Amino acid sequence: MKQYCLFGAFFFALWSCRSAAEKDALPTLLDLVIVDSSLVKEEHFFMNVPAKVELIGDSLLAVSSNRTPAVGIIRKNGEQVGNIASGDFPIGAFMPTSYNISDYPIVYIIDRRSQSVLVFNVVSQEFIEKIRLDLPEDKIIRTIGAEFKKTKEGFLVELYDQKYDAYLPDFYRNSGDLLYFFDSNGKFQKSIKEYPEEYKAMDGSLSPTNYLKMSDNNQTILLSFPHSKKLHRYTNKGEELEQLDLPPSRVFDYQLKAADRIIDFKAIMAGEKQSAKTPDNHYFNSLYEDEKSIYIETWMKIGEGGIEKTRFAHLMVYNKEEEKWYETQNPKGILDIGMLAGVANDTLYFYEGSMMKYDDKYIKRAILKPIEE
Repeated sequence: MKQYCLFGAFFFALWSCRSAAEKDALPTLLDLVIVDSSLVKEEHFFMNVPAKVELIGDSLLAVSSNRTPAVGIIRKNGEQVGNIASGDFPIGAFMPTSYNISDYPIVYIIDRRSQSVLVFNVVSQEFIEKIRLDLPEDKIIRTIGAEFKKTKEGFLVELYDQKYDAYLPDFYRNSGDLLYFFDSNGKFQKSIKEYPEEYKAMDGSLSPTNYLKMSDNNQTILLSFPHSKKLHRYTNKGEELEQLDLPPSRVFDYQLKAADRIIDFKAIMAGEKQSAKTPDNHYFNSLYEDEKSIYIETWMKIGEGGIEKTRFAHLMVYNKEEEKWYETQNPKGILDIGMLAGVANDTLYFYEGSMMKYDDKYIKRAILKPIEE
């Protein structure tokens, strides 16, 4: 009996060591190869600085902007198909902070101005309805880049507490939940997911980036705060199903860094220079999931110099069948690769429209290639 116990203890210790080793193992390397690119032919509408890009099926891309209040639809060859722009409809001006195209050609826009979901048909250029959200007290929709998903039960919307600005540590400590479920009539149902402890523990100001990323290309919801080193999967009703550990990386820095003091946001808005500067944390720019894999596009500042020389992106890829992580060994300049829109037939589609190097915008196709030993 004693021998069996010793054998069991040995087996458990061996399994634990193997699991820890697998968790800490660096991902297998891949090459990200740009195959070609198509110039976006801006003949019908203009989009300025992309905020969100998403692949529709295998032929179209949806693009929203940080500066142009619109959502545009573009073919993979760069031809413009349709546009939903503020001021073009009888409802008047609106401020899209995000969109959802899961029921294309129906497009759902989350509107910061009216705190509502606006529903359009982009093909017929028809405004369908306005669904006012019953927002909890002191909560508002993010001004730029809110995470937003249309579900079978209603809508999932990222909100934040208007009592604090993002330069204050209390923003992360006391904002409460971030994601709120509303039914199809806009009535509040429940909320989930506070900022992780990694963010709450900071005493100085963090760079005011939207650290939360969400994938809405699956029947479930996939969430990540990169500096917590985990992916979280939820049902469409907000019940957590699993957690997946993110792998170590050769280039992505998971360490969250804050300024050595609290920066005065009001003084910044008044044009005053601050003696402290928020560090440039690495973060996730895109989180995409299909049946075979999970794709994470990172944005990183590496070294010093101009933005063209220091800002890079690379991919971390999880193969579900193999239960194995990969990462690309050749980070690309963010002005060369752009934002990941999605994957179709093992081809990755990116949209580059920063207008920081040139006025042209491009849709780029890329593939992942194994490294030959």
